[in-house]
Amino acid sequence: MSIQPVKSLKLHKDKVWSIDCSKGLLASGSTDRSIKIMDLSKYELLDELDDTVHKKAIRSVAWRPHSSLLAAGSFDSTISIWTREEEEDLDNSWEMELLAIIEGHESEVKSVAWSHDGCYLASCSRDKSVWIWESDEMGEEYECISVLQEHSQDVKHVVWHPHLPILASSSYDDTIRIWREYDDDWESAAVLNGHEGTVWCSDFEKTEERLRICSCSDDTTVKVWRHIRDDEDDQQEWVCEATLPSVHQRAVYSVSWSKDGLIASTGSDGQIVIYQEVNGQWEVAAKRDLCHGVYEVNVIKWIEVEDKIMLATGGDDGFINVWDWSSDQTNTTSSNMNSIQESAISK
Repeated sequence: MSIQPVKSLKLHKDKVWSIDCSKGLLASGSTDRSIKIMDLSKYELLDELDDTVHKKAIRSVAWRPHSSLLAAGSFDSTISIWTREEEEDLDNSWEMELLAIIEGHESEVKSVAWSHDGCYLASCSRDKSVWIWESDEMGEEYECISVLQEHSQDVKHVVWHPHLPILASSSYDDTIRIWREYDDDWESAAVLNGHEGTVWCSDFEKTEERLRICSCSDDTTVKVWRHIRDDEDDQQEWVCEATLPSVHQRAVYSVSWSKDGLIASTGSDGQIVIYQEVNGQWEVAAKRDLCHGVYEVNVIKWIEVEDKIMLATGGDDGFINVWDWSSDQTNTTSSNMNSIQESAISK
């Protein structure tokens, strides 16, 4: 298996922190305070959202499931909600408009994520808290229904299970916490200990057959955790099922679990690593160096491009790179990516 460059687009003037894909649209957020919307079928930039709305970097973007609603979390402590305008111009232009600004966090918002049914928006912050917001159907009104403050340090990332009302948060305190609803309130159901550094990101397995989550850390490892049981006090028991083969040489910033069971990771060393599970054992299926040249890679996501599963990454160089992977191609060198980048910039 090899990882091949498909497209490389210089969409931002500064670091790309976050990307999210829905219905063929890719949204990205950057230190340059802008949010870009791209059509993945044509690799065409559709819209650039107003970079005066937020006063500081856009740290996280997330599409609401089954809608055109987009949430963006910023270092200015606020969250913006955007939606596509109902009426398009006669020239078939594509625009999104600001729908709401959500305030509440006392420090930088590090991550935002929608629940699988779109009813809840979770956010986390440098203020050590996780907030859960309830949204109306139109996405215009937001009520904070729970403030979760069990983490002892900066909370880096939140992610919902793709089918269940379960939330995971990753923190500078080296832990992952699992949250779920109890008697109309949200509480910590489990604390996952095992990393020896900041946990930057986690992602749930997409199957409904079992409950597992992968995580990545400053300690250069990627781990897989499995839910064992719920005890009599409604607490969950989890175990670290596997530490994936050691490949990364520096902090791992982002992991993504695909629908077909592959885990992809990236980070400070600029590598993309794809892991696959074979007979219960995890092995490296493919890896690639210098994926954004000498720059760090901040985020990786499995995406769908015209029914094909691919990877997208965002780096400190301001590029968003799209990657294909296969088992019948030989690996290309970094110079190939350079030529693709130059071609993309000229367009």
